[in-house]
Amino acid sequence: MPEKLQHVLILAHPGHELRIHHWLELNRPRIYLLTDGSGGRHSARTQYSRDVVEAAGATAGAVFGDVPDTTWYEALLARDSSVFADVLARISVDLSGMQDVQIVSDAVDGYNPMHDLAYAFGNALNRLLQSTRPGRKQLCSAAVPNVPGAVEVEIQLDAAARARKMAAVNAYTPLADEARQILDRDPQCFDRELLISQHFDWDATWTPEWERIGKDRVAKKIYDRCITYKENVQPMAQQLMSESDPDHASRNVRLLPSSA
Repeated sequence: MPEKLQHVLILAHPGHELRIHHWLELNRPRIYLLTDGSGGRHSARTQYSRDVVEAAGATAGAVFGDVPDTTWYEALLARDSSVFADVLARISVDLSGMQDVQIVSDAVDGYNPMHDLAYAFGNALNRLLQSTRPGRKQLCSAAVPNVPGAVEVEIQLDAAARARKMAAVNAYTPLADEARQILDRDPQCFDRELLISQHFDWDATWTPEWERIGKDRVAKKIYDRCITYKENVQPMAQQLMSESDPDHASRNVRLLPSSA
């Protein structure tokens, strides 16, 4: 008998799972959260996501919001790969027993560097999986509206599923303002859920919106310095791709050396 398809969801921040709440109920994925959602000034919101995941019948993975946002941003600015290496290794080990896996991640959206890097982690893990078993196309759940990509899965929510999703969103109090903003921009988000595919080129030149905002804040002396795509995010994503190449001589996860 063929192995049952198992779904894996890799998200940058706690709360992103709400965008595809009914998909969680239907597919019961193993979910990995890269950050704790604390940003620079707020409390971790991991427990809110754990409650959502458990209620939907999904499973929290070995990496579930235990690394604060500031740790990731400081590592990017320092070009210190140790956090990336540890997280990639921990997730890879956690997936080692799976045979038929569908990877779903955040999409590249230019809204936040960790959204974009969640997609890179999905790329890397999918390549590692495909080195030893049949592969599937990586899919994405966009954390914000109007993200480009080809629609691969569309789920229409019935009244009961819609009510459960609305209840989950309303109970997630740290995201109340953000949820209202997304609903204003995407009124159909309670009626349907989409998974898209993307083909992002990590070698291409790009200036994401988060970088423009960061540079503006540096100019206004709000920040001392900011993360950039070329200097910080692109090299880390490229190294993730290199280390996950099935033909790579080493199967160990070794990323960029720290410049510190």
